[in-house]
Amino acid sequence: MKALAFAALVACSSSPLPAGAECSASSDCDKGLMCLGVAQFTGSACTTVGKTCSTTCTDDPSCAPLGSAFKCFATCTTDKVCGKVGP
Repeated sequence: MKALAFAALVACSSSPLPAGAECSASSDCDKGLMCLGVAQFTGSACTTVGKTCSTTCTDDPSCAPLGSAFKCFATCTTDKVCGKVGP
């Protein structure tokens, strides 16, 4: 019972992750962000190589609310995702 109470306390005390942070679920991310797949293309093959707190986009300007270091990238689905391109 003590372990369960400790686990719940740790889970409640963690801070939401900002845009560009690695995540495993949307609940890990700041409000308004989702945990979305990051794609890597090799020829015509697409592989999801990780997940990041982000938003979907249509073009680079639609990523502007996340900061100037974010650009719009294709994914392995029809959605596009804002990804961080700098430090």
